Amino acid sequence: MIVFRLIGLIFIAAALMVLGADGIQTLEAGEVKIRSLGELWTLLHPATLESTNAWAAETLPGVVADPGFTSLLTFPSWAVFGVIGILIAFLFRRRD
Repeated sequence: MIVFRLIGLIFIAAALMVLGADGIQTLEAGEVKIRSLGELWTLLHPATLESTNAWAAETLPGVVADPGFTSLLTFPSWAVFGVIGILIAFLFRRRD
């Protein structure tokens, strides 16, 4: 269980780091700049994003792949990481 709590903490830390990077980018640009999950994934490793999109298009049902997966990539990256981290931390919390 400690491993899952650590994974949740890593996701929450990643969400805070991306939120901080978005805040700095907003201050530099003078307007609100929020990176989507797709933009962040493109910055980190574009080849895996393309292969994942191809996998989703051929493996997942059309209803799930097109509006579901593509809309997930438009969400703010800090929100996606934060929600996943909070859910994992909540599910695997220490119960006394």
